[in-house]
Amino acid sequence: MTSSPDQVTRRPAPPPFWASLLLCSLVTAAFGYLRLYVFHDRIFPLSSSLPLLLCLWNRDLRLLYGMSLAFSAMTLAKVFMVSPDTRASTFDSFTITSQLLNIWVVAAAIHRVIRLTSRLRNKRAQLEKLNSELGSSNKELSVSNEELAAREEEISRQNEELQSQTEELEQQAEELRQQAEEMEQQSADLHETNAELSRREKGMQTLLESGRWLRSDQDEKSVMNGICQAALQILGGEVHAAAVVDSDHGVTRLQGDAGFGLNGAVSSDYPFEQSFAYLVLERGETAYLEDVLERSDLQLPRPATGRPLRSVLGTPIWLEGKPVAVLVMYSRDPRNWTQQEFQIAEWLAAQAALTLHALRFQQELEVKRHEAEEASVQKTRFLAAVSHDVRTPANAIGLLSELIERMAVDPEKVKQVPALARSLSDNARALIDLVSDVLDLAKFDSGQVDLQISDFPLSSLVQAEVSQAEPAATKKGLHLSSSLPEQEVWLRTDRMKLARILSNLLGNAVKFTEAGQVVLAGEATADGFELRVTDTGVGIPDNQLPHIFDEFYQLRNPERDREKGAGLGLAICTRLLDSLGCKVTVSSKLNVGTTFAVLLPHALLTPGDEVPRSAGQTDEGAAVSSASPLAGLNILLVEDHHVTRRAMAQLLAAEGAVVSEARTGKEALHFLSHGLHDVMLLDLNLPDIDGSEVLKSLKTNRPARLKRVLAVSGDVRPERVEEVKLLGADNLIPKPLSIERILEGIEGAEAAR
Repeated sequence: MTSSPDQVTRRPAPPPFWASLLLCSLVTAAFGYLRLYVFHDRIFPLSSSLPLLLCLWNRDLRLLYGMSLAFSAMTLAKVFMVSPDTRASTFDSFTITSQLLNIWVVAAAIHRVIRLTSRLRNKRAQLEKLNSELGSSNKELSVSNEELAAREEEISRQNEELQSQTEELEQQAEELRQQAEEMEQQSADLHETNAELSRREKGMQTLLESGRWLRSDQDEKSVMNGICQAALQILGGEVHAAAVVDSDHGVTRLQGDAGFGLNGAVSSDYPFEQSFAYLVLERGETAYLEDVLERSDLQLPRPATGRPLRSVLGTPIWLEGKPVAVLVMYSRDPRNWTQQEFQIAEWLAAQAALTLHALRFQQELEVKRHEAEEASVQKTRFLAAVSHDVRTPANAIGLLSELIERMAVDPEKVKQVPALARSLSDNARALIDLVSDVLDLAKFDSGQVDLQISDFPLSSLVQAEVSQAEPAATKKGLHLSSSLPEQEVWLRTDRMKLARILSNLLGNAVKFTEAGQVVLAGEATADGFELRVTDTGVGIPDNQLPHIFDEFYQLRNPERDREKGAGLGLAICTRLLDSLGCKVTVSSKLNVGTTFAVLLPHALLTPGDEVPRSAGQTDEGAAVSSASPLAGLNILLVEDHHVTRRAMAQLLAAEGAVVSEARTGKEALHFLSHGLHDVMLLDLNLPDIDGSEVLKSLKTNRPARLKRVLAVSGDVRPERVEEVKLLGADNLIPKPLSIERILEGIEGAEAAR
């Protein structure tokens, strides 16, 4: 039951301390007198704990414990001091203990009651305070309720307005909820897209850093490893491994890989035809397998650790118009590859092709740079050798000319002039041959090789070259012979170039053979027809065989003796053979001899019964020739250089020709106007009018007797030859002039007609 605030206020307050002390002292003294004096020999009928109940009235713990101590002392005094004789009979230890326990238990109970009472008073005080505050709050609430009542009416009115707004808001909320669901879906899609873009960004970063792959110290395997790593970064977690696969002599090879673990892939040495990459290369397009277990005939590379690979996607890597390798992606689980993955794989393959092409191009540039540096060194050596070899005969020509001039006026020494003239002629010929060889090399190396194709029998060519080399062989005491099959062999190629090849080989064999024989033999082989020039010379060491076709390379000729040649013959032979489509091989033994073998392929061989015999050929295939083809010909020689013109005129006259000399183009036209010449040798570079102008005038007014017009020039490029022929010349003879070249020019013009 609770009390009101007024009731709590009317409860009596505890008595003053002095009144409580006085009362408690009196009661304690009374109980002490009665127990110790009145009832000293017997048990006091009242309990000692009864006076302690006074403390419930005064609520003073000090008085409570004071009285408890006093009563305890009384109990002990009565036992030990007032009635010690009767202690054993009347009191025992249990009784004493019970009395003391009774006193202190009651004191403890009263102490507990006082404490609880004190707490209750505090609680009542707090409740009183709270009731007071609650009363004031009730008054305020009453005022507030009145205000709220007024506001309720306002709120009621506003609620009606809000009700309609709420309905609109609910509708908007529903729309917003739908939009939120859509946004959540878009957010999930965006998150997935961001993850995909993050993977692709890593892959793109790898590809953007591909410039590092193109360093000169990088190999193709390192580059392909980077491509495979980029594939894994772009395609994500469902693609577990990637490799660039190609064939190495029919065996599957991983040119690059990623995702196979630290130990890489194992079992990649199976036949290429059993690989998935082989199928992709055959088709030339992107393909995939959902589960490789469906194709027991195919093998895949497998990681050294972990599960085997089950699904595969491959796309070819194209280089220079053909597939050279396959970019393959692998998954450990069977899966269906998407169109997007197809596009990414093909894009990565294109990047791999571009990178591979750039890497190989850079490697080619590096090789060409080394080749250019080597060519520069060789060019320097070449020019040094040419400079030396040109000065040697030029110096000899100058000295011999001075000697001839001095001895020609000395009757005692005039007999030595013919010998000196022959030496002068030999050195001039050597100088001309050297310059011609150098020019030929330059022409061949620049690709300016013109072929004059014709049909001819091989026997006549061999007989002519053997006859030309025979005087030099006879002079050294060598036996020079040829051996060909009985059945005639006909060729369709450039006769002059093939003749020059045989002439160089026979000339070298004679030069470097001191005793024995030189044999030019030929026989049919499975690859065509082979011509072999064999000598019994000193032979060529094995370590020098790779260099004998180099320019200015001469065996055992460190002083570069011009009598042994300039060292350009074999270099020219290799270029001539390349232009004709032929091959040459060399075999040699020291102190035994050397054999050069020239293989004429089947493309150059022509059946004899299909080749018409040319005019001048006998049944045996040999040409019928007169003592001198120039005998009786009236030749007009047009040359502005006096020494050349006079020397050439005397040589032509020695061959039986009637020679007229013209120094300028106008003089040449004056001679031609008389119509008395059979052949004209026309230098194209004249002081007054160009030789081309002379040819143009002949196109409109050419004498009937003039059968051959031969232009003379140092420029014998194919386009220059064609230009001169279009102007009306029958042939173009290269400088320097010789009787042999004039005869060849006339014969070539006749053949062309």
